[in-house]
Amino acid sequence: MKKNKRIKLNLSTITSALKKIYQIRKEYIWVLIGYAILQAIRPFIPIIISAKILDELLGDKDVDKLMIMAISLVSFMLITHIISSYFIKKYNDESKLLINSYYFELSKKSMTMEYAYIEKKETMDLLHQIEGAATSWMAIWNIAEYMQKGLLAIIEIAIAVVLIMTMLTGSVAVVTAEVVFIQSKLAVVALLAVLVFGLYLYSVIQARIGETAAKDMQSGIAGNRVFGYLFFWMTNNYEHGKDIRIYSAQDLLHSKIKGYVKGNYHDCDEHYVKPNVKHFSLLNIVNVVMLMAVYCFIILKAYVGAITVGTIFIQINAIMKLYDSVGSFLTQYNMLKAACEHFKYSIEFFELPESKKDGKKEIEVCDTYVFEFKDVSFNYPGTDTLVLDQIDLTIKAGERLAVVGMNGAGKTTMIKLLCRLYEPTSGIITLNGTNIQDYDFDAYINLFSVVFQDFQLFAFEMDKNVATGNDINNKALENALKNAGLSNVIETMNNDFKVPLGKKYEEEGRDFSGGEKQKLAIARALYRNAPVVILDEPTAALDPIAEYEIYTKFDALVENKTAVFISHRLSSCRFCHDIAVFHKGKIVQHGNHEALLKNHNGKYYELWNAQAEHYIYEQAN
Repeated sequence: MKKNKRIKLNLSTITSALKKIYQIRKEYIWVLIGYAILQAIRPFIPIIISAKILDELLGDKDVDKLMIMAISLVSFMLITHIISSYFIKKYNDESKLLINSYYFELSKKSMTMEYAYIEKKETMDLLHQIEGAATSWMAIWNIAEYMQKGLLAIIEIAIAVVLIMTMLTGSVAVVTAEVVFIQSKLAVVALLAVLVFGLYLYSVIQARIGETAAKDMQSGIAGNRVFGYLFFWMTNNYEHGKDIRIYSAQDLLHSKIKGYVKGNYHDCDEHYVKPNVKHFSLLNIVNVVMLMAVYCFIILKAYVGAITVGTIFIQINAIMKLYDSVGSFLTQYNMLKAACEHFKYSIEFFELPESKKDGKKEIEVCDTYVFEFKDVSFNYPGTDTLVLDQIDLTIKAGERLAVVGMNGAGKTTMIKLLCRLYEPTSGIITLNGTNIQDYDFDAYINLFSVVFQDFQLFAFEMDKNVATGNDINNKALENALKNAGLSNVIETMNNDFKVPLGKKYEEEGRDFSGGEKQKLAIARALYRNAPVVILDEPTAALDPIAEYEIYTKFDALVENKTAVFISHRLSSCRFCHDIAVFHKGKIVQHGNHEALLKNHNGKYYELWNAQAEHYIYEQAN
């Protein structure tokens, strides 16, 4: 059987994680370090002072000394309690700020990276891995936490070792014939040998336990994604309630949930519980042997008067703390290794290329914007398959261009290239003779009002969806909504444009139908009032009458603007000046409706007649 590859601690990943934390919330690091030092020192000082009080009570019983030590003990505990409370509050606040800041950085990266990467499956997989890390204790803040707890354990180990060594080197020289061995150097060497060997075994076993736990958590990331889908996205999402009830999908979902729970229990039992049964048993045996050796040594030392009662108290607490700290350090070390292994996904995500906005040239305001595709080809990053192959196309000012073709022909890709969401793999696109990459990006995209086929609306107020800004012209907003065919909706809402879309963000939101959402997207394009209008399948969710009304209104509203229409319904092409027929990434035909229809061997004629037969069949039935 192939052995699992052991995870190694990646120092470069730790460095990257700390740099990212320092970049987005540097205060978090200082709070963690300060809190670690305080927590490491805090338990030892009361132990030492209490031991001194015990020795004084059993010795000279000096009231002044006892009073000073008691006041010191109480004062230390009070001060450290106040400081600790401050650090706990500060830590909780900084943790929340770090988490929010990190997710903000992820969102910002998603919105600024090169758009072609957003649609890639690999990018989506990275985001799923990053989202799963938070629920599996492997996020960036967990890395900092493991390092903090590891630092805490190291400081505790150092203090405990120093205290234990004082017993071995600073005891009173009392030697009797009966117990001469306990005061000899050989006894110290023997005890040290037992401790070193015992700690070695302890560390090996703890490492195995920690590694098993880390691998179990790492393997659980995919399970967390399934858990989130089954328990939150599917069953607790009100939008799915209709389909679940209509199609009686309850049993299907219950069986999936039961299967997940059963499988998750089985995986935990097989990969964590069973492997660790022997590990925990061996660990207990090692603990017992080590404690017996130490306690025997301490008791015999105390018996011959070589150490005081206070020293016994210190040594017992120091030894127990040493064991706990060694175990904690090994656990944090293994968890840190697993978290760093997973943080590589975040590093890879943040290293994805940013959108190029190098152009500085201003766009001159004019009435004639002419766009030209010159030998333009495009393939997605990391692939060799051409989505567009040597496209030559001119979009004339003030004219309507229809773009038609089968699914996957490259129509929407062409639009995304025009809007500078993608960059051509080869060839150039020009505006009035200048490469569009040379223009200022923000000024360039302001030329377009676009309704994409997969348009997105936000679960915010309706006016914010249409205007997408803080300054809203209510008159223009109302006109845009009415021209998009939403007059009835406006009336039912009593002209309240602040109604949120859906209930995902605001509970008092209104559920809009698919057709209404599509009209809102069209209203958004109308409100922008840009010189170039692009509609990518804008009426897919509308009935034929509503579709006809939209196209009729748009034909009137566009007026002298440049317009590009992508549609599978070729009847919408009749009012266009020009038609480009796409097929397998190429433009195979170009012309107006009448001219293209005369070519009985052309792709346009084939598509037109396929739809005409469908309409004839519907009318006959």
